[in-house]
Amino acid sequence: MISHGYASETDTGGSDAFTMEEILITAQRRTTDLQTTASAISALGGEALEDRSITDVEGLGQFNPSMDVSLYQGEAQVYIRGIGYSGIIGGTDSSTALHVDGVYMSRSSAAVPGFFDLDRVEVVRGPQGTLYGRNATSGSINLIPKKPTEEFSLEGSFTVGNYDHYKAFGAVSGPLAGDKLLARLAVQKENHAGYTTFIRPVSDPLGLGPVKGEGESKDDFVTRLTIEARPSDDLTVTLTGDYYKADDTQSVWLYLDRGTATNPFFRDYVSAEGGTLPEERSRTLGSDLEHVNKPEIWGLTAHVDYSLGDYSLASITAYKETHPLNRNDLDTSAAFGVDQLREEDHRQFSQELQLSSPSDGDLTWIVGLYYFTEDNDVRNEYFLPFADEQFGLTSDPACCNLKLNGTAETEAFAVFGEATYSLSDRLDLVLGGRYSTEKRGGRNAVVFENFIPGLLDNVADLEDETFNSFTPKVGLNFAVNDEVFLYGSVSKGFKSGGYNIGSYQNTPFDPEEIWAYEAGIKADLFDQRLRMNAALFYYDYTDLQIQDVENNNTIVRNAANAEIMGVELEGVWLVSEAFQIDFGFAWLDAQFKDALLTDPKNPSAGIQNLDGYSLPRAPELKVILGAEYRVELADGDSITLRGDWAWKDDVYFSAFNVDALKQDAYHWLKARATYATADGQWKISAYIDNIADEAVATNGTFNGDIIDSTATGNLAPPRTYGLEVKFVY
Repeated sequence: MISHGYASETDTGGSDAFTMEEILITAQRRTTDLQTTASAISALGGEALEDRSITDVEGLGQFNPSMDVSLYQGEAQVYIRGIGYSGIIGGTDSSTALHVDGVYMSRSSAAVPGFFDLDRVEVVRGPQGTLYGRNATSGSINLIPKKPTEEFSLEGSFTVGNYDHYKAFGAVSGPLAGDKLLARLAVQKENHAGYTTFIRPVSDPLGLGPVKGEGESKDDFVTRLTIEARPSDDLTVTLTGDYYKADDTQSVWLYLDRGTATNPFFRDYVSAEGGTLPEERSRTLGSDLEHVNKPEIWGLTAHVDYSLGDYSLASITAYKETHPLNRNDLDTSAAFGVDQLREEDHRQFSQELQLSSPSDGDLTWIVGLYYFTEDNDVRNEYFLPFADEQFGLTSDPACCNLKLNGTAETEAFAVFGEATYSLSDRLDLVLGGRYSTEKRGGRNAVVFENFIPGLLDNVADLEDETFNSFTPKVGLNFAVNDEVFLYGSVSKGFKSGGYNIGSYQNTPFDPEEIWAYEAGIKADLFDQRLRMNAALFYYDYTDLQIQDVENNNTIVRNAANAEIMGVELEGVWLVSEAFQIDFGFAWLDAQFKDALLTDPKNPSAGIQNLDGYSLPRAPELKVILGAEYRVELADGDSITLRGDWAWKDDVYFSAFNVDALKQDAYHWLKARATYATADGQWKISAYIDNIADEAVATNGTFNGDIIDSTATGNLAPPRTYGLEVKFVY
């Protein structure tokens, strides 16, 4: 059982020795030991997530040395080793593949409900082009939920904290018909008040009604039902249904910087309407509307596992619907200025087949087929009440609504496989590859309502475009002894081209590709009391897909190439039976090369040479450190004290490395104290996160010229603290 990732368990089986526990993972599509898996992988079990107070993917990224994560309008923007994608218009794909229970999730908003009732989380770094059916140029996050148990079990927890926070969780698991039919039902309800305070509007010309006095509040519900049937010893069928719904104000734009100030008319308009810009990175700002965040996400999954003698056949069938809906104030002032409405109607279906060889021979292999299709109706609407006056037209109370809408259609197919051949008792050769083909199409439906008819419209069907790629992998693994494992690999990653839906761009952008060279070492030293895993990597990255705001049009272009090199180190040290230290470090040199670009917000500078500029969201250094001390009480109960610290270097959110879109280096501190009963049934924990109450920007972008190109984005949560009670039976 995986209870910790880079943490450990004490061996109390009648011996005074304490050693690292074995960590089993499924990142390679079969169960393997983390320490003999030839890939850079971080794994955290459900208890380790609790011990570290990690409750979402943003918190996961905060304490992973090679990840940079932010939540933007309910979606997770994930960067690994400097590679990611920050789409600011709905309908774009991530460079990091998110898998929930083995199913690829096209929309990264699925990471929010997916982070619930988890058995473990696995973060796989580097392009995954041979064992996964979909694109993953930066890596993969695998969320593995808890499964039904053969014995009846009951779990529950209740959390209270500042900002009127409460979270109630319950799960029941066990047999329905002996060991032939098992089930698990988990339910969670969470609520907290807003981190942001809104100033009421000066006027209300549209009759929008009273504005809520807070933003970034949370009020959501999630549930998952899993039924596992075992009709025979050779066949297991697992059916899962999940549902998530929220009704809160999570989606809020916060003011970061004055920006490039390209529209003096808008500045005068805001001032005349009684609006003023807030302090930079302030969580007190004006708003003339009620913020809305009402996503609804649900899905069905069927896993079929069948044993063909010593071989294994697996089928994963999944259907998912994702419906984000949010509305917010883009001008960050109380003036009757600009509001944004964003909505998606996304439907995806996937089918995967895997055939695996026995795992005990000189040759082991896995081959698979993958099919995926999706349709996504994207709605991005901006109400601009001043547009008629700015262009000298007669004032119209209904002016003007810019609809950047459209439909994205994708159909993908892949065949993939990987084989490992033992050249000797200690040396293995790894060969793999995937051939993938993706067809992209859709429709742009850009209309500027109640403005000059047709002048700024773009309604066009987007002709189907097909992108093909072969992504090979070659590797060598060498077991020095039972404690030290070495690996090296060369692999290729691919991210499909496509269309920029809801824009004036009717031509497709090209795929981006990466050649990755990596060498690593995994070692359990000093009688398995010190675990150190390290990786050295170099990436040759071509045809990067970069999204910019040009005038008022969001464009995607294959703008440049890049070189990325780095070193990672993760580990844990069992200082004593009661005291452990875990640590992580990453050095990253991620720079553009062959990059001649024009900054759309500074066109007078002409074509700029970005060679040597840092890639967005790629800090040069990141360090993490955690310490955990357990005190055993006389009656067998225990008290565990844990503290975690992370330091991250400067981060730019723009390819042009401008200070307006930058987060300076910062520290992040959190702590937790837990009292546990000897029988393991009760735990009472007190926690505090962001102890220093740092105001940390997690992303940022320039707005369009028509609203003066201010810089807005999101901030990490402020200081939070609370108390959690957990019961397990």
